[in-house]
Amino acid sequence: MLRAQKDQVRFTLPVLSTNTNLVCSRPQLQMNKFLKLDEEIVCNLSEDISRIPSATRSTMRHLTTRHGEISQWQAQMSQSIGQVDREISAMEQVKDTAEARLQEKQLYCQLMSDCVSVSNSLSSAVLRNDCVFTQLKTEERLTNEIKEMLQKQICILLNKLSSLKEIRAQLLADFQDKGEAIKLTTKCITRDFNGTKSRFPADQNKPNHVSYDKWLSRCKDLKLTAENLIKDSSLFRGDLRFTLASQKNAYESQCRKTRDALRKKINELNRIQDTLIWERQQIKDEISDLNTDINKAQGQMRNCDSKLNQVTHRLNLLNQRPGHELCLDHPYFSLSLEKHDLAKIATGLPSVLQRSQQDLEVAHRRLMILENKLSKNAQALDVEQRCQTLHQSFLPALNTTVILANKPRFCTSMARPSALSYFQ
Repeated sequence: MLRAQKDQVRFTLPVLSTNTNLVCSRPQLQMNKFLKLDEEIVCNLSEDISRIPSATRSTMRHLTTRHGEISQWQAQMSQSIGQVDREISAMEQVKDTAEARLQEKQLYCQLMSDCVSVSNSLSSAVLRNDCVFTQLKTEERLTNEIKEMLQKQICILLNKLSSLKEIRAQLLADFQDKGEAIKLTTKCITRDFNGTKSRFPADQNKPNHVSYDKWLSRCKDLKLTAENLIKDSSLFRGDLRFTLASQKNAYESQCRKTRDALRKKINELNRIQDTLIWERQQIKDEISDLNTDINKAQGQMRNCDSKLNQVTHRLNLLNQRPGHELCLDHPYFSLSLEKHDLAKIATGLPSVLQRSQQDLEVAHRRLMILENKLSKNAQALDVEQRCQTLHQSFLPALNTTVILANKPRFCTSMARPSALSYFQ
């Protein structure tokens, strides 16, 4: 009896309304441009939904859920592509700025090499105590270190930029694949394939499927890889900014030291040159005075000899007086005394002349030594001035501003912004 009653029991689905307004009142999918999928399902069936088998309804739910899931991942891929694009743009700006700095340092290295070569033309004795040469060598070494650092950093930057472009290509390919998958899934949901023959070749009906877990893992891996590359690139730009700022400060400090050393050295050499010129003039005046003294002494000697001859002649004439007229009278004593004085003067004048001549020789030797010092000092002054001219010829490039921000600003204009305006 109970068995017969059980056989008469039938499980039936409740009769659902075919009113499309009830279906259309369901929440819309936010991440899909095809919004009224459930409504289209009902409209396309054109019959009572209660007759749809439960498996078909489950398939439609799976398709709709899958459609939303792919759309969400496509949106995330689009967001990742945008982030990667911004980071690539920032890295391109960093690359342009770093390459400009590298070119500047390469030119400056050649300039510093020329400065060191010019300074090295001085004698080894001068170079041992030349602070300018020391500062120039230090600046040359620092410039070479900065150049090598920039070369290494640019290589690292290019590798990171290549990785970003590679992950962008993968993200874009995945984005496009998901877009095609959304289109195909939408066709499966919205079209009735009853009585239609597949237009696809037979070999495409048996593709190589991947598991859902593998698909999901690949989506997560792509997104995570992009995030890690962006984070690594951003940290690299921050480190590069700090390194460039530190080396820029050290470089400018060394440039100031070199400029100060050049200025002090040139001022010192100018002061020495003025002092040597003054001393040379003093020696020349002294030589002129000694020449005057020598000429005067020689004139006095000639005058004394002439007077001595005259007095001697007069005295000889007086000594020829006859008899008692040859007496020791006043003329005799006067001529004798004058002769004695002239003889004494004539005896002392050669020593005066000799001493003056010796002093003149010493003055000439001093003048030669001074002229040699003047020549060496003038040469050193010319070398330092040439170094200063070379060093100052590249000074405008020192005002180049290098700021590599972690969060760059982007120009709204279609034209590509300059490297400096991008990082300011």
